[in-house]
Amino acid sequence: MNDGIGLALKYLGLKETPDEEQLLMVGSAMEEIKKVARPQFLHRFYPLHFDGSRYYVDADLNLDYKSTYGLFSRKGSDCLCILVSTLGVAVDKRISRYKDTEPSRMVLLDACANSLIEVVTDEYQKKLDLKEETFRYAPGYGDVPLTMQRQIFDLIPEISKIGIELDACNMMHPFKSMTGLIGFKA
Repeated sequence: MNDGIGLALKYLGLKETPDEEQLLMVGSAMEEIKKVARPQFLHRFYPLHFDGSRYYVDADLNLDYKSTYGLFSRKGSDCLCILVSTLGVAVDKRISRYKDTEPSRMVLLDACANSLIEVVTDEYQKKLDLKEETFRYAPGYGDVPLTMQRQIFDLIPEISKIGIELDACNMMHPFKSMTGLIGFKA
């Protein structure tokens, strides 16, 4: 498994080669996050249709955006995978535990959790063995509004069974959770 340290360093904004002390601090934070993380995933597949101008699925999910058109048309996608993942609520609790006592540790843990959710989701996605897949595109990127989260949650009610909730602002809780749209060929 990719340990995620390099990505965590990027999230921390480190541009130069890290010294030994920095690597030890980030490594320690990553180990702490991994101890409390309880990754969970789910996914759904939908046939992806193209009517000559836009992509759509036979479900209540608006894909009529310039970004999704570019995403799906680049590889001629004819299927959609909606992937959902979370590290679990214990990660959010662990990060916030340091808010008042060790804010620098909190920042390290947050960066490591951001890295870890990417790493474990990438690994899960690889196991799906999608053919000619696009990259994972999340609501809130480009012109795709964050309100798409609500459509995804309505479409896949089982999301609550893996412990993810959506608030009134369409933010997921726990925070170290993600949704993604992936085009691929059947």
